[in-house]
Amino acid sequence: MTTPIELSPAELPPVELPKRNLPPITVHYAIIADAHPGALPRVLELFALRNITPDLVKVRKYSKSSYHDGNMSIDIHVTGLSPEEQDIIRHKLGAQIFVQNVREEILHINRRSKLAS
Repeated sequence: MTTPIELSPAELPPVELPKRNLPPITVHYAIIADAHPGALPRVLELFALRNITPDLVKVRKYSKSSYHDGNMSIDIHVTGLSPEEQDIIRHKLGAQIFVQNVREEILHINRRSKLAS
């Protein structure tokens, strides 16, 4: 008769989950920041440090007479981030000194399609 072996959680071999072949998604980060010369480079540096090139970067500085007095909006689109990367980037963007607000949304799931002829 054999005795069952009990292993502690630290001794268990890692379980590899099957990789799902999901199409990449595009994430839109909508950022409101102070209209400071250092705000935009700090935001873009978070992507550069992770070797990520955004698909789109759009920046608008609001005039003194607008509702967003002294602010700028930064819109960034990135394709192919994992959910973990999305969360890390969103939290790090929100922790930047000049950033006031960060909103993240999934724009669409990219699917391969044939061009109409």
